[in-house]
Amino acid sequence: MKMNQKHKIQLKKVTKLDLRALIEWRNSKDVYPYNTQYSLLNSKIQIEWFNQLQNDNSKKMFMIMVDKIKIGICGLIDIDYENKNAKIAIIIGEKAFHEKGIGTMVISHLLKYGFEKLKLHKINSEVIEYNEKSIHLFEKSQFKLDATYRDVIWRNNRWWNMKSMSIFRNDFNKF
Repeated sequence: MKMNQKHKIQLKKVTKLDLRALIEWRNSKDVYPYNTQYSLLNSKIQIEWFNQLQNDNSKKMFMIMVDKIKIGICGLIDIDYENKNAKIAIIIGEKAFHEKGIGTMVISHLLKYGFEKLKLHKINSEVIEYNEKSIHLFEKSQFKLDATYRDVIWRNNRWWNMKSMSIFRNDFNKF
């Protein structure tokens, strides 16, 4: 399935009905190795996360919908309203929707929301160094490398670096 204008991407509020899909996606072999959070999810953890999300203004999380099909989750996290910055998070959980251009469109929606509605100055992404697809996705979305943090993530019996990338509001307006 190639994305085109016939396909509609929507970002919807996360509901309790979405939690089962989130657990399946995050724990899947296609997502888990690339996630910066190490623990596997279960129903108890996910319900606690959902309940905290309801009163946490530092997180704006959305389900990614394509033609009314849930395919992933995204959002802005660690929102610092005083310093006007946040981190971006995105998981395309349904493998059939990987490498279809959806990530680029979702990031564009999140940047627009962050810069125009929340009036943020900077949005940051953290990516494990071996996640080349995500690094390329953020570079394509005009994120620039800020720093490489050495030996931050332990995976597959070795340490990996973390890439910190960001985009500023002024740069977002250019594309």
